[in-house]
Amino acid sequence: MKLSQAILLFALSSLFSCSSDSESNNPENFPSFEVNERIIQSPEQVLGEVEFIPLKIPEGTPIQYFGFDPNMAISGDRIFLNTDPYMNPSIHEFDLQGKHIQSIARKGGGPNEYESIDKLGLTDDGRLAVISRASLLEFDEKLDIQNRINLRQVGSYFVIDFHPFEEKKWLVSLRGTDPEEDGFFKNFAVFDRDSLTYEFLPLKSYPASGSGEAGSLVPYEEGFLLNFGASDTIFYYSKGTIQPLLSMYSGDRSMPEESRLQPEDKADEELERMIATQTYDFYFGNVEVAGETINTQVFGITPKPLSPSELEEMEEIPADFPVYEVFIHPKKQQIKASKIVPGLGGMPFSDGEYFYRLLYTEIWNQLLESGQLGEKHTQALQIASEQLIDQEDPIVIRYKIKWD
Repeated sequence: MKLSQAILLFALSSLFSCSSDSESNNPENFPSFEVNERIIQSPEQVLGEVEFIPLKIPEGTPIQYFGFDPNMAISGDRIFLNTDPYMNPSIHEFDLQGKHIQSIARKGGGPNEYESIDKLGLTDDGRLAVISRASLLEFDEKLDIQNRINLRQVGSYFVIDFHPFEEKKWLVSLRGTDPEEDGFFKNFAVFDRDSLTYEFLPLKSYPASGSGEAGSLVPYEEGFLLNFGASDTIFYYSKGTIQPLLSMYSGDRSMPEESRLQPEDKADEELERMIATQTYDFYFGNVEVAGETINTQVFGITPKPLSPSELEEMEEIPADFPVYEVFIHPKKQQIKASKIVPGLGGMPFSDGEYFYRLLYTEIWNQLLESGQLGEKHTQALQIASEQLIDQEDPIVIRYKIKWD
């Protein structure tokens, strides 16, 4: 099947969101890091403490792959994994050696069932939590649902990201909120599970595309990092205050403000143009932290423009599609970028100390064939692949980032 232009648009626009007016209005000084070809390094130069974890999946386990980006949550010595949020929304638990512990597949409307697996997370004591359509589910150690909170009672929003905040409260990122009087949106809020209310944070964002995410959040020091697609600023929320932590600057490849202000009906057209011409760098808006390293992703840096006919005829996203991991160490005032996986490659996850990424079969095979991880890591990946029960199964890469 050919990879149509619409699929390419969906792959990128699913990450497209909005930028905050706080970027230009906050007078405080904060570091700005230049994003250009000079910061690009090979994976071998960037990766440190690399480990490949072959997932040893027993025959008959209800795990299927339909082309969705994987969803992971890492708690202590456990990895929770979902690879299909809608058609067969199953949850799989492994230890950090890849040994399968248990799986559940309970799609339905019963008391211990769920509609979908839209987002995996953890409770404040490290148990699995899940967003399933309009419900927040909290599981026990046997992966039985212990608490079910009906979010429909609070508002018709989609929870994009969530994390424990205070006792019986969650910090959430929402999509589908109503515009403010000035036309901007508030997408981050504190959800109180007892009163079933949202207290919206003052950070405002521009209108998002119809298929875009509203934002990303992750614990950092004594608070949280907040990030939006198309924004070149990452914000820090702590003790009731939001301030810019850092910004990124792409020189003459920086996206003009008018491109970020596109109304919803023009956003897909703008994305189509950006994918083809690659005139500007595009900041995805995801954020993760491992140790003192902040990770996000950028489309561009080394542009490879595509003609409409090339997009139309493309059967798969090319390995050199210009999506780069960007790593920032604020305290060392250092930034670097690398292409760890070919194509788009999905999003990284973190346990707070290490980054994790699921490598589907086609990805780890490409990495073996290309050798782009370097000789040492390629050999380790080969050894891990030989430990799989089925050569069609995925492998998890766990790593840190090396700094001077």
